[in-house]
Parts: sequence; structure tokens; C-alpha cells
Amino acid sequence: MGPSFAFMGVFMVLFFVVFAVVLGTIVLAVVKSVRQSARNQASPEVSAVAAIVDKRIETSGGGESTVTQRHYISFEQPGGERFELEVPAGEYGLLVVGDRGTVTMKGTQYRGFVREIMR
Repeated sequence: MGPSFAFMGVFMVLFFVVFAVVLGTIVLAVVKSVRQSARNQASPEVSAVAAIVDKRIETSGGGESTVTQRHYISFEQPGGERFELEVPAGEYGLLVVGDRGTVTMKGTQYRGFVREIMR
């Protein structure tokens, strides 16, 4: 048993440690997503009068992997409380900073926005 055998032993240990960390991270992300989904399903659907105060896009990936984008809208209620919801890409482009109306949500899940018609 020479130095190459010792190197292989260290390599195998490191491989399994990295594999366990990656697998643990994936499992943790799935569990977190399932929990949030269950909380959203158990939450009542609520509506709130709010104005759109900001928009942002979170981009991840690229290079050799697929690029993914998540779209967020920040709302402000008349009392000054702000909250942010992820919205579908198709609705993101239709919502404009300064719009006022009623936002509907179920937990942290965006359900829709009805714009107030100004006259």
C-alpha cells in the first residue's frame, strides 16, 4: 500500500462528504418549498388595498446552466406597511409602479391585482 492508495482513500472520503452536502442542500430546499406550499394552502385568501411601489427581477443561472428569472412586486398599504410578492412573468409587465388597487394573496402566494380606475 503506497501513497496512491492513501490518496484514493482521502479522495473517496472527500467525494462522499461533498455528495452528502449537495444531497442535504437539495433535500432541505425541497422540504422548505413543500412547507411553504402547505402554509399557503392553509392560509385564507385575503385582499388588501395597496399601491405598487417597486418592481425587481431576480436572475440566477447562466453560463453552462439554464437562466431562470423570478419577478417580484413591492406593494405599500395606506398605513405604510410594505410587502413583496413573487408574480408570474406575464403579469409583471402589466403592473406599473404607481398603480393603485387591490392585491389578492393566499399566504405568500400572489393571486391577482385589480387596478383602481381613476377618473
